[in-house]
Formats: sequence, structure tokens, C-alpha cells
Amino acid sequence: MAVVVSRSERETLDLGRAVGGALERGDLIGLAGPLGAGKTVLVRGIAWGVGADPAAVRSPTFVLHHVYTGGRITLHHLDLYRLGSGTDIAFLDLEHQLESGAVLVEWGDHADLSPLRSMPVGFEIARDDSRVITLDSAAAPDRVRRAWRIGTPRT
Repeated sequence: MAVVVSRSERETLDLGRAVGGALERGDLIGLAGPLGAGKTVLVRGIAWGVGADPAAVRSPTFVLHHVYTGGRITLHHLDLYRLGSGTDIAFLDLEHQLESGAVLVEWGDHADLSPLRSMPVGFEIARDDSRVITLDSAAAPDRVRRAWRIGTPRT
């Protein structure tokens, strides 16, 4: 596991920006953690890192799927919160989305993304209100693990 402690929204954005610079078409990141933990903030940073407009990033809780273009790859941003745990996500056609870009799934723990070789990222809110963000580094390619280290806040 690779762990980052983010003490601000800016640090989470910077982590996302580094990871976004390493993403390629076919990459899938599943984001899990409580409401308000920073999942959408990390996605905003990832959009920035691929060259898409970070200001366009909004939580897709009510629409399920946003697409961000204009960068070096297309980003598909999904949110499974409203679908609930154990949801069959076959109708989302993630395989097709992975062919056209990278996929970021908030509340990724609500479905089994492992057959699609997802990179799980977990969020926790610490007592001091910092965010503990964990990448399952065993599931991530070297380029993403290196970017994770680059994006780690310096104290």
C-alpha cells in the first residue's frame, strides 16, 4: 500500500495532478471513502493532470457519468453511490469506456471492479481533518506508483 496524508484540498489536487499525468487509456481507478473525504477533489486533480479542464469536474452522483475531454486522454467519471452496494454495473459498459479513455469510479467499492484490473484508492478522514489516501500499489502499474510518490506532499 502507498499512503499519502493530505492536509489540504491543494495537496489532494496536486496528488491527482501527478497521477493524471501517468494515466493511460484503459486505466481504471476505484475510489472509496466516506462522503466529503476528497474523492471528487482527487478526480479534479487527475483531470488537471491529463490536460482536461479541472473546473468542469463535478460529482456525478445524480447523473452517474461525466466525460471530460480536451486533454491527452478522455476521462470517464462515474459515481455508484446512488446505485448502492452490490450493484450489477454491466449496463455501464465500462469495457467500452476503458477503450476510449481512463475511468474513475467514485464509490467503486459498491461493485466488483477487480475483473477490470482496477486500482483501488481509499480515503479516510483523520481526527485532525487531514485525508489519508491509500493506493493499492500492488494493483497499480509502475508509472502510477511513481506518480503517486511524486504527488506525495512534502513536509
